[in-house]
Amino acid sequence: MTKILVIEDEVILGGEVIEWLTLEGYEAISAEDGRAGVEAAFRYLPDLIICDITMPRLNGHGVLLEMRSNLATTDIPFVFVTARASYEDIRQGMDMGADDYITKPFTRRELLGAVQTRLKKKAAFEHKFHEEVSQLQDALEQEHEQRMLKAKVVAMFSHDFRNPLSIIVSSNSLLRDYSDRMDEKRRLMHFNRVEAAAHQLVQMLDDMLIVAQMETGNLDFSPVSLNIGELLETIVSEFQALHDETHHILYKNQLKGIVMADPRLLHQIAANLISNAIKYSPKASEVTILLERQQDQCILKVQDRGIGIPETDQTRLFSEFQRASNVGEVRGTGLGLTIVKHAVALHGGSVELESQTGVGTTVTVRIPL
Repeated sequence: MTKILVIEDEVILGGEVIEWLTLEGYEAISAEDGRAGVEAAFRYLPDLIICDITMPRLNGHGVLLEMRSNLATTDIPFVFVTARASYEDIRQGMDMGADDYITKPFTRRELLGAVQTRLKKKAAFEHKFHEEVSQLQDALEQEHEQRMLKAKVVAMFSHDFRNPLSIIVSSNSLLRDYSDRMDEKRRLMHFNRVEAAAHQLVQMLDDMLIVAQMETGNLDFSPVSLNIGELLETIVSEFQALHDETHHILYKNQLKGIVMADPRLLHQIAANLISNAIKYSPKASEVTILLERQQDQCILKVQDRGIGIPETDQTRLFSEFQRASNVGEVRGTGLGLTIVKHAVALHGGSVELESQTGVGTTVTVRIPL
């Protein structure tokens, strides 16, 4: 059932809107002010948010910035309802990322029309994206379509850039406009999100560069002495900053000392495996990263409790642009495990995949010491 969150401090109006939506077959969730609305949004992850602007504790603009600054909520359609109907008010809301604007008083038909329009646009966007992914996979079967394939891969990366960019812009706006109302912990959380999102952008750009270098046979291998445990801790902390409200990410380091390895390629290995584990796991589930030593090998294990991979798909996933048949609507390019395989091979190591549908996946990387 489609979930809609209504954030409205006027009790009577909020109750009417909830009733309208319920009678139309939606699952309607209410919140009495901005701060409660933010908490409800993170708890229920609704399909659409209807929000008043003038509210206690946190106004509607603050709620919108909170939504756009978090990876789990940045794509949720957002509709403002308010008695403030000047051009400047409307323009401000739209500039901050609102999808629609309804002025009070409004009729039941006006509200439901806006809701249906936003939900249809969201569905159309998702359908178009899935069609593009399907076309991309079909194009792989034809060698003469490689140029079109590469162009679409670039387009997919470009689309995925928007989420971290949105987080950077929204968190920066929150810090600029509301930092005086935040405690130190919340300010630090937004600073960490900005930094982690920036690192994610760098990672995506590096993915594209590495794929190009793999195709031309020019992927460099430059091992140095490094503390792999500290490197992994930095990578994990970036993912925790972005996904702390949706997943439990645990890091266990049982490897001491210095290892000869390429830090850039190790970053690619770990980041792609952790990203996949989070992407294909349900919200509130646990992702575990284990680093240990076994005899003369460095072992990195990334384990999730996600959808798992059908046995018939497992052997082909290390090839370019290949994805499991059960990924559904989860976005992806099918390049992550290919990058991991090449990076591990340059270290003279191996990578193993164990998975069971509905139970989860464990990827084990072994690198000689």
